[in-house]
Amino acid sequence: MKKIAFSLAFAALCAATAFAQQTLWVTTGQVRYGFDTQQVGSMAYSAGGDSLTIQGKTFAVADIDSLHVASGLMEYNTILVDYQGSKAYVDVAGNIASWVDATVDGAYVNIVQDSLLVTNEIFYTLQGSSTNGGFYQQGDMKATFTFNGLTLTSQRGAAVTIDDGKRIEIQLNDGTVNTLTDCSRGTQTGCMVVDGHTEFKGGGTLVLTGNTKHAFKGDEYVEFKKSFLGSIVVKNALGDGLNTNQYLEIKAGSLIVEQCDGDGVQVDKKQDDTKENNGQFIMSGGLVRVLGTGDDCRAIKVEDLVTIDGGTIEITATANALHSKANIVINGGSIYAYSNTGNAINANGTLTVTGGDIMAYGASTAGYGLRGATKLYITGGNIAAIGAMTSTPQILDGNQPALVYKGVLTQGTNLALADAASGALLGLTITRNYSSSKQHTLLLSTPSIAVGSTYSLYSGATIDSTQPNWHEFYYGAGAVTATGSTTLGTATAALPYATLK
Repeated sequence: MKKIAFSLAFAALCAATAFAQQTLWVTTGQVRYGFDTQQVGSMAYSAGGDSLTIQGKTFAVADIDSLHVASGLMEYNTILVDYQGSKAYVDVAGNIASWVDATVDGAYVNIVQDSLLVTNEIFYTLQGSSTNGGFYQQGDMKATFTFNGLTLTSQRGAAVTIDDGKRIEIQLNDGTVNTLTDCSRGTQTGCMVVDGHTEFKGGGTLVLTGNTKHAFKGDEYVEFKKSFLGSIVVKNALGDGLNTNQYLEIKAGSLIVEQCDGDGVQVDKKQDDTKENNGQFIMSGGLVRVLGTGDDCRAIKVEDLVTIDGGTIEITATANALHSKANIVINGGSIYAYSNTGNAINANGTLTVTGGDIMAYGASTAGYGLRGATKLYITGGNIAAIGAMTSTPQILDGNQPALVYKGVLTQGTNLALADAASGALLGLTITRNYSSSKQHTLLLSTPSIAVGSTYSLYSGATIDSTQPNWHEFYYGAGAVTATGSTTLGTATAALPYATLK
């Protein structure tokens, strides 16, 4: 009976080919293949009539549920995955039908690209919703995945796995919210796992919950491209919020980690030391905000160099907030870093600040505001750093003088730095709880501090909180009045620093 039905369909197809832009749809279970009728050519049965081959794709006749012609064309090189509750439906463009093997079990989709036949990029669109579904893709060719209002909760492992060693573009469609949640007590390394070079683009939002380990796990570099104007939000992760190898580069967009038991962001090296930017964190724009809640959580943990040229970083952590096993270079951007038990900004090598706005709070017991284990260099920027300790700057060509105060600093205190000639230069309201019985270290440095000029630090200053500030660090004119306050210390500015006493 099926052979008779197909013969009638062929007749309809022959009549249809006189018209442009029509598709022959072949349905097998929850997968449909859309062939351009003008490209189909001859369609051959096997000798026994058990199989049918269309454009190189062979179907078992017993598996074909329907065959019909409809107006319009499915775009070449595309695959659409539509989740509808307990089931998912997959449409595959006919020109790549012979290159891919698509299977569906309920709402779990598995697509394998033929590593020998696929020579063009395949464009996937994932949309719809399922509380018991997932997506897996395997290939060896670069691919683009568009999330178009996708909500997936997996009961079997990761919500989305892309097992492909090439460039993987993740396009979050503008205005869409895409939510992925993996299963608990699984063996997966993340809620979303990408073996490839991940590039985020678009203006949508991706919300991730990692119930077994990381929220996002990347095996190669991850880039937030300049065209990425959306957000990645980690609601929770039992491991790291974002964990990747090689490097993480943020040019635009937002990464927000609301809760994690591991590190907010972790960047590890690849074993191949020839890899570009291996083990590095690079930021020139966008926003990174991390609230680290684990017992030994670092907000940003990087195995090699950290370079910050721009953007906004707001991070809190139980351990070191911004941590590099090597060097940190801050050339710009706005950074707020707080550690409950460790260092706010910590470089196991050299910490160099040439610009930017920095408010750093190290732990009140044994933490540093700024720590360069080898050396700390300051040649620019607006800096306020507080902790039980803070590394003292070293001489470097083009140094910007710093002023250091050691004494009791308590939460809610307004501080002002002023000179006799120009009045108050900057102000600071201490927002973190520091013991009133313990001595702390405060480092201040701005371009307006001049070598040879004498400055005093005051407690109890008047601060206009409506003036521009960075986490209550005020370095604009007119925000601070030191009149009537208590003098804590006085010093003449020198290179690389002078002590207020």
